[in-house]
Amino acid sequence: MALQDLLDLSQQRKKVGLSEERVTAIIPAARQYISFWREYPDMFVDFLVRGNRTEPKDGEFKFYFYQRVFLRAAMRHQYLYAVFPRAYSKSFLSVMVLMCKCILYPRCKLFVTSGGKEQAAGIVKEKVQEICTLIPAFKNEIDWGRGVTLEGKDYCKYVFKNGSYFDNIAARESSRGKRRHGGLIEECVGVDGTILSEVIIPTMNVSRMCMDGSTHPEEQLNKSQIYVTTAGWKNTFPYDKLIQLLVWQIVKPEKAMILGGTYRIPVLVKLLDKNFIRDLKMDGTFNESSFDREYESKWSGTVEDAFFNSEVFDRNRILKQPEYEASGRSSKASYYVLSADVGRKGCDTVVCVFKCTPQPQGSSLKTLVNIFTLSDEHFEDQAIKLKRLFYKFNARRLVIDANGMGIGLLDYLIKPQIDPETGDTYPDFGVFNDEEGYYKKYRTQNCEQDAVYQIKANAPINTEAHANARSQLSSGKVKMLIDERVAKVKLMGTKIGQNMKPEERAEYLKPFTLTSILKEEMMNLREENEGVNIILKQANRGVRKDKFSAFEYGLYYIKQEEDSKKKKKKFNAKDWVFYS
Repeated sequence: MALQDLLDLSQQRKKVGLSEERVTAIIPAARQYISFWREYPDMFVDFLVRGNRTEPKDGEFKFYFYQRVFLRAAMRHQYLYAVFPRAYSKSFLSVMVLMCKCILYPRCKLFVTSGGKEQAAGIVKEKVQEICTLIPAFKNEIDWGRGVTLEGKDYCKYVFKNGSYFDNIAARESSRGKRRHGGLIEECVGVDGTILSEVIIPTMNVSRMCMDGSTHPEEQLNKSQIYVTTAGWKNTFPYDKLIQLLVWQIVKPEKAMILGGTYRIPVLVKLLDKNFIRDLKMDGTFNESSFDREYESKWSGTVEDAFFNSEVFDRNRILKQPEYEASGRSSKASYYVLSADVGRKGCDTVVCVFKCTPQPQGSSLKTLVNIFTLSDEHFEDQAIKLKRLFYKFNARRLVIDANGMGIGLLDYLIKPQIDPETGDTYPDFGVFNDEEGYYKKYRTQNCEQDAVYQIKANAPINTEAHANARSQLSSGKVKMLIDERVAKVKLMGTKIGQNMKPEERAEYLKPFTLTSILKEEMMNLREENEGVNIILKQANRGVRKDKFSAFEYGLYYIKQEEDSKKKKKKFNAKDWVFYS
C-alpha cells in the first residue's frame, strides 16, 4: 500500500471492520509512515492537523520555519542544546517533541526536569493543555482515564494509549534510582550540575523495549537529552555542557546539535512585540549584560581570574519571599543591618537589607532580604528615605561609605528631617564610630544614638571586605532571594499573581531581579593584586558595581561587630589580678 493510499484511506468516512488481516496488510506502510515521521515530526503534526490537505484552513495551527528546524533537530539527534530568548516558544516545542516521541516510540518513558519540581510541573501542564487545544489529535492519544494521567500541583504524568508516558521528576536526591529513556532539561541554567550529573542523567541507563520485546541501544531515543534555556553564566555546569555538546557536534554530528537565536526571530514572526523590547531597554532594572543574556542569548562571564563563583552564588539563592519591614519569623536574637552605596546625578543609591541571625557556633547567618534603589538626586530626600527604611526594619545600624559623596549624605543624616509623605519627624542620627568626635557636636536630645556606621574605605579595608564577602558566600553564611524566573513561575501559579497587572507583577519581582543584577556585578569582577592588597576591577566597564559595594559594606560591618564581641568574651578580669 503506497503512502498516498494510506492518506486517502484516512479521509474515508465509511466505517470498515477491523480484522487481523487488514492490520497485517497495512503494517509495511505503517512502518514507512512511522520511520518518515520520526525524521520529520513537523510533517507528522501537519498530518494530525489537516490530513492530506496541503494548505491549512484559517485559524488552523501551522508552524513557522524555525519551529520546523527545531523539531527535526530534536528528533534526529540524541543530544540537543538550544539557547533561546523569551517568547521563542522553546518550551512549547520541547513538550511537543516529547509528545511526538511518546506516540512514535511505543513504551518509551520520558521525563521533564527543571530547577524546581513545581516549576517543571507548571510548565508541562500549561504546554500540554495548549498543544491539546490547538491540535486535538494529540489529546486523543492520551489515556485520560481516572488514575492514569495525573495532573497535580507539583507532579504530572501523561500516559499514552500505546504504553508510553512522560512526567516531571525533581532535580533532587529523591529521584535517584528512577528509570527513563530520555528527557527534557528545562531552563537548565537553574538546575544543579552535580544533581544533574549524578542523579538525573543516570536514570537514562536503560534502552526502550519495543513491542516485540527487543531492544536497540543505538536508537536515537535512548539516552536522548534536550537542554533548553535562556543564556546564563560562563564557568558553570550548563555552560560547560554547552561547550561539550558543541565539540560533539563537530566530532559526532549525527548525535549532537546546538541551536541558538535572538529576540529578532520572534519579533519577525510577531510572537514578541518590538515595543516591548524597546520599553525593556529603557527599564531601570535591566542593564546591558542582563538584556544580552535574556534576549540576545549571550552568556555572561569574565576571564578565568573572576573573583566570585557563579555556582556558589546560585547555591545560596534559597529565599522565596523578600521582606519590606521587620519580621518576627525568625529568632528573637535576629537584627537588621542596612548598608548603602551612595550615588547622585544619574546614579542610584543602593540599599541592601540584611537580617542577621546569631548561631551557637561560628558567625551569624546573614540573609539579604531585600535591595532598594533610591533615585532621588538630593541628599536630603535620600536621607529621609533611608531613615524611613531604618525605622521600618528597626535596624541596628545603617552602614554607608563615608568617602566621596557619602560625606554629603552623612551631613543630612546627622540633621533632623520631616517626612513629606507621612509628616513624621525623624531625629538626627548619631555616628557609632566617630573616633575624631566630629559629629558629636550636632547631636540633639532626640538623637538616634549610634545609628550610622561610617566606612572610610582604603586598600587594606577593601582587601578585607573582598575576602570576607567571598568567604561568607563560600561557607553558605549568606542567603539570598531566588532567581526572578523561578519567582515568576511560583507567582503565576497563584490566583493573586494571575490577577496582577503587569506593572504590579514587575514591582513584586523587583527584589528578585535586583539580586540577579547583584550577581551580574559580582561575576564581572576580576582580581588584581598590588602587594598584599586585593583589587577588584570590572571586566566590562559598562556593568556597574554599586549593588556589590552596598553588599560587601554590610557584610564587612557585621564581621567587625562579631569580631569585637569575640574579643570582649575572651577578656577575663582574673588575668589582670596580681598577688604579691
